[in-house]
Amino acid sequence: MGGPLPLGYDVVERKLVVNEKEAALVRRIFNDFVNVGSTTSMAKTYAAEGLLSKVGKPLTKQTMYKLLHNRMYLGEINHRGQSYPGEHQALITQAQWDAVHALIETDARQRKWVARGEVEPLLSGLLFTDDGEKLMPTYTNKKGKRYAYYTPVLHRRMGAWASRHGSLPAEPIEALVIEQIVMALQAPHIVQRVVDRMHVIRPDLDEPQVVLPMRNLAAMWPTLYPAEQRRLAQLLIERVVLGDAGLEIVWRDLGWQDLAMDLLPGTVGAELQELEAEAE
Repeated sequence: MGGPLPLGYDVVERKLVVNEKEAALVRRIFNDFVNVGSTTSMAKTYAAEGLLSKVGKPLTKQTMYKLLHNRMYLGEINHRGQSYPGEHQALITQAQWDAVHALIETDARQRKWVARGEVEPLLSGLLFTDDGEKLMPTYTNKKGKRYAYYTPVLHRRMGAWASRHGSLPAEPIEALVIEQIVMALQAPHIVQRVVDRMHVIRPDLDEPQVVLPMRNLAAMWPTLYPAEQRRLAQLLIERVVLGDAGLEIVWRDLGWQDLAMDLLPGTVGAELQELEAEAE
C-alpha cells in the first residue's frame, strides 16, 4: 500500500514479513508502556541502550506514540481512515493493544480534569451496564446549574441510537457506591479476609492493628476530600455493574490488601487518620 515501512517488518515480494529482531523491540515497547506508563521515561532508557527506529534514529516519545497507535501490529491494514484485515502476521495480541489504549485513554482523561482544575468523578472508568457497555461521566448545564451523569460510551460517541441504555444521574449512583464501601469497611466477612491475608504478609501484626484503622476510615469517610474518596474507590473496586436487578460491586482483592498496608501504624495513611481525628 506504500508509505513508510513500520518497525518490525521488512518487505519481500511486495508483502510484509516479520523482522524478528525489530518485532521483539515492538513487543517490548507495548509491554513497557503498560508497566512504565511514560514514553518520556522509555525514550531515555532506550537511548541509553542505543535502541533505534527503523530509519536508524533515536526512539523519541513522538515515534513511540505513533507506533502504539499503529494497527498494523494487530495484523491490520489502514486505508483512508479504516482498518481491514491484512495478509501480514500480527506482532501483538488484542489484549496487549487493549491494555495500552486503556492506559492512554485514562491518561488523557486525567489530563482533561486537571486542566479544568477539577477532580475526576468517583466512578470514572469503573461503571458498566450488565451487558458490558462502559458508562462515562458527562455534564449538562441548565439555568446556570451543572448536572452530572454517567452516559454509555456508544451514546456519547455515536448518538443515542447506538445504545439501548440512557444517561443516568451521577449523584444517586455514587452515593449508593459510597454507602457500600463504608459498609464493606466494617463488614465482618470482608474484614476477616483482609486480616487473614495480612497475617500471611505480616505475621507480627495482631488483629486490632488491621481492624481498627478500617473501622476508623469508615467513620471518617464523609470528611475525606473528593480526590481521596475517588482514590480509595479506584483502589478497592474492580468494576460497578448496573442492571435491572440493581447495582453490583466487584471488589479488588489486592486493593483491600494495599489499603490495609497503607493504614498500618507509622504509614502516611495512619498519620492522615490521626490528623483528621484531631481536627474533629
